[in-house]
Amino acid sequence: MAPSRCLLLVAAAGYGKTTALESACAVVPAFAEPPLALDAGVDDVCRLGDADQVRLAHWAAGLHDVRLSLAARRPLHPDALAVLAGLPAPPVTRGPADLALTPDQVIRTLRDEHGVGDTDLAYLTYELTAGWPALVQLAGAALDRQGVGRRDLLAALAEPGTAGACWVRDQVLADLPAPAARLLEAVTDLDPVSKALCTTLTPSTGDSPDGTVEALRWLAATGLMVAAPVRRPGTLRLVPMLRAVLTRRAGRATRSADTRIAAAEWYADNGYPLAAARTLAAAGAASRAAALLAAHGDEMLAAGGAVEVARLVESLPAGARTAPLRLVRADALRMAGDVAGAATAFAPLLAEAERTGRWPAALAWRAAMLHYMRGDYRGALDLLDRSDSATDRDGVQVLASRATVLVVLGETERACAAAAEALAAAAVAGDDQGWAAAHLAAAHIAVGVRRDEHLARALAAAERAGDLVRQARILANQADCLLRDARYPQALRVAARAVRAAEVGGPPGVLVTALHNAGEALTRLGRYDEATLHFERSIQVSHRAGLSRTAPGVYGIGEVNRILGRRQQARIAFEEAAELARAHAELQILVPALVGLARLLVESGEPDAAVAAATAAADAAESGALCFAAQAHMARGWVALAAGEPVRAQACAEQAVATARACRQADVLAEALELAAAVTGEASLARAALAEAEAIWCRAGAEPAADRVRVLLGRLPGADGPQRWAAREATRRLVALGVPAVEGASLPPVEAAPVRVRVLGRFDVVVGGQAVPLPAWRSRQARTLLKILIARRGRPVPRGELCELLWPDDEPSRTAHRLSVLLSAVRNVLDPSRQRPADHYLRADPAGVCFDIGRVALDVEDLLRDAAHGLRLAREGHPERAREILAEVDAAYRGDAFDDEPYEEWADGLREEARAVWLRALRELAELCRRAGDLDQAATTLVRLLVTDAYDEPAHRALVEVLRVAGRHGEAQRAFERWAGAMRSIDAPVPTVAALHAPRAGGY
Repeated sequence: MAPSRCLLLVAAAGYGKTTALESACAVVPAFAEPPLALDAGVDDVCRLGDADQVRLAHWAAGLHDVRLSLAARRPLHPDALAVLAGLPAPPVTRGPADLALTPDQVIRTLRDEHGVGDTDLAYLTYELTAGWPALVQLAGAALDRQGVGRRDLLAALAEPGTAGACWVRDQVLADLPAPAARLLEAVTDLDPVSKALCTTLTPSTGDSPDGTVEALRWLAATGLMVAAPVRRPGTLRLVPMLRAVLTRRAGRATRSADTRIAAAEWYADNGYPLAAARTLAAAGAASRAAALLAAHGDEMLAAGGAVEVARLVESLPAGARTAPLRLVRADALRMAGDVAGAATAFAPLLAEAERTGRWPAALAWRAAMLHYMRGDYRGALDLLDRSDSATDRDGVQVLASRATVLVVLGETERACAAAAEALAAAAVAGDDQGWAAAHLAAAHIAVGVRRDEHLARALAAAERAGDLVRQARILANQADCLLRDARYPQALRVAARAVRAAEVGGPPGVLVTALHNAGEALTRLGRYDEATLHFERSIQVSHRAGLSRTAPGVYGIGEVNRILGRRQQARIAFEEAAELARAHAELQILVPALVGLARLLVESGEPDAAVAAATAAADAAESGALCFAAQAHMARGWVALAAGEPVRAQACAEQAVATARACRQADVLAEALELAAAVTGEASLARAALAEAEAIWCRAGAEPAADRVRVLLGRLPGADGPQRWAAREATRRLVALGVPAVEGASLPPVEAAPVRVRVLGRFDVVVGGQAVPLPAWRSRQARTLLKILIARRGRPVPRGELCELLWPDDEPSRTAHRLSVLLSAVRNVLDPSRQRPADHYLRADPAGVCFDIGRVALDVEDLLRDAAHGLRLAREGHPERAREILAEVDAAYRGDAFDDEPYEEWADGLREEARAVWLRALRELAELCRRAGDLDQAATTLVRLLVTDAYDEPAHRALVEVLRVAGRHGEAQRAFERWAGAMRSIDAPVPTVAALHAPRAGGY
């Protein structure tokens, strides 16, 4: 019987093949004796000669019940592949596309291993490296150096003598097959690359057409060439960093102008005008490049080439920059998000129109959109109203743009008329770009099914026109509609498409919107880490482009932090989002931010501040849609409920439900129903409201919200067995997501938490039920690092402070890398099988490093939480349950926190807090035992308390009385003498003998 599975990993150096092998099986190098284990892996197969590769393939074919994996830097010899292809189960090949890091993985790698918190810079790294793991690490090392940013990252990676250039030279280019090396040289300056283009270039490579095509396959199979972006389907491109290294290489041959022009002609004939213009400009054919830009500029911009078009026009001689080309450049700068540059470029064109009194439609709508980007809607409308009448595509754009601006200005009737005119004009023009613009404008006015139909027609027209920029806009609008309709899985799929389209060439504002939409959908779906990455990147793209669009991302981060119980971080984010949204009149962010802040302040015990936030939400909602009013009613309802005003809270809940139904926004209605359940005194009414909310969340795909409601249903009086079971299962899922509480009530930890940490008494870490042995830490500092982070209770610790605590006598420049090594060691200890994201337990960014205490079972946090619960039960009149819990708290206190670090100041805060809470629990437990008549347990508890705090005078007094009442007079006398001795030793008043006989007043 042949191998049950044969896996081939083929990719260039640095793609992580060896790591993939080691994670699955025992690995040996190809020159060693092949293994016979159940899971066998052979590395570096490409080092074998052709004959040896064939022999290895025959050996593999004779194995029985073995899962075999082979890794190689280049494709195997055809004869060896033929042998493997003849197996009963043909081999599965995994290549560069499978091994490359995704954008999110690149972002996490740079953040966690290199402290790079700029997610937009991390995405640029992904673009330059195509996710090639070794290149990502080289980029991280370059970014570690101070001053390396977006503009100089490529130079830091690819300039001769840099670590990146040297690695590519030695590990990638050194042993290329001659045909692949020649083709690589021939296509270095060309993008995109296809089989047909390579065949055209065979005279410059000296190979046959078949040999050139085979070389292209080789470069693609090893990952030196990757799939081109979505605007060029079916084509390849060089990994940008590899292209940069090749371009800068000393002694590189210069391609002849004839070869460049031949490539440019192929591009022009095959529908790649921007590539043709770029190649012609590089060949010195400026006039031909200018002609292409003038004839196809709109097409190039629509395909996402704004940045490159602007650069190409600027590179042309001044005499070649005609008026049409100047307009193309101005619009390119606008679409690239360069508002200041676009304003400067449009200024002379507008001055000429003012002088002549002629306002071409092509100029009017483009310049108007620049005003729109700035938020000057009246200025945009003024330009559109001046436009000359036209019946072509530009005329349609004028009408569609007017409709869009009028919607923003709230002039609905005029907007409807302009949208109808745009649709009529598009029918006359018969142009797909015009149809896309007209239907998108009509969608801004329509609602429900009509809105969806307009968006669908707009998208179809944009796809037919190849207008990727407008596709990104339409997809972003569709995603937003799906979010408002509470269809979260669909919203995420559409938002992800919008992000990809906007990344290729959409304006920064569209990318910001698409990223936020994706983040909102991910939040609803419980994918909080991914959501945070999208929100962070939306903020950074907005900052980089100079846009005032950061409020949505900041609010999104606040909502994630609120869900995960990070109250202080959530509060900061909500307050900042509200301030930003108020400055730019963004009601869709202002109201939810104030509502979130109000609920957060209620949970934090700040009623006055909560009332102020709820009132501000109501004031802001007055000028907005019904859904804003519903959210404001909810905020006031939660505040009233917390203030002990049930009648007012119920009135707010009824208003919220009624208003939410009227606005037909499902997620707002579900949240309003949850408030209605909380304020009613009837369990049956609460159950009905929660059941409806659960159904809404289930239909929406928002499982975390549905689980929250299931927990609430399980808490209701009279909950039946299935409801209680569903609540337990929901609790387990929420805790696994990191959600610490539902409606202010803590969720219990999962019984079988994968990681348990003990800091009370002896420090110990248990992973998967097994204590972590000392050698697994690799260094004492790794254990100390985790202790420090735990002592901060989830708060970020600046990297510099950590380095100072761990290596107080070393220079900071020498310890930064050591800290990264320790972080990796701790992650390996906590997640040895690497089943979770790198930031699951440890989060590292420029602000510092923190340990997510909500993802592990941490004994000191359990103790603090349980003690607070027990004390609250005692106050609320549940003595038996309180006594039970406080006894468990006493049993759990095995010693002071970080007993093995008695002299470290970083441990003092948590150590003293835990000790104080434990002692308070002991005092309350002793009093509860006394009231219950369990005098022996009361005495034992008080003795235990006094062993820790020998100067606690109330405890001494209580112990003497308990012993006296119990009839243990000798012990009472000795307890009195210890009390007197303790007071005498600190020069405090000594008790009188009357204390042995007088009954005590009040509690202990």
